[in-house]
Amino acid sequence: MDINLMKLVKLKKLKSIYYIGGQASLEFVLVIPILILVIMIVSQLGYLVYYQNVLEQSAREGARIVSTTNSDSLAYQRVMEMCSNLDNSRLKIDIDSSGGRHRNVGDIITVSLTYSYSGIFKLINLVMSDDVFIKSSSSARMECY
Repeated sequence: MDINLMKLVKLKKLKSIYYIGGQASLEFVLVIPILILVIMIVSQLGYLVYYQNVLEQSAREGARIVSTTNSDSLAYQRVMEMCSNLDNSRLKIDIDSSGGRHRNVGDIITVSLTYSYSGIFKLINLVMSDDVFIKSSSSARMECY
C-alpha cells in the first residue's frame, strides 16, 4: 500500500511540472508580439535620432563651406557626401543669404536640410500614412567674397 501511495505523489508532481511549463510557454506566446512591437518602436526612434544627427552635422559643414569659400556647389557636394548613407532623392538642401544674391563679408548664410523619412521597411507609412520630415539648419557669418 505504501508503494502505491508514493507513485500517486510522484504522478501529481509530474503533472504540476508539465502544467507550469505549458503556462510559461503560453505566456511567452502572448507577450512576444508586444515585445517585438516595443523593439521596433525603439529602433525607429534610434534611426530618427541618428538621421537628425547626420543632418545637423551636414548643415553645419555646408554653412562652414559657404561662409569660407562662397561656393554653393562645394557646399552641395559636401552635404551630399556627408549624407551618402541617406536616400539623396529624399533630401532637400536650401542655402539662403541675408544679403540676397550678392553676398558680402558679414552676411549671415543659412543652410537648411529637410529629409523625408519613411522608416525601416516603411513602417512609419503604415502607422502614420505619411513620412516624417526631419529638418535641420545651421547659420554662419560670411568670411570671404
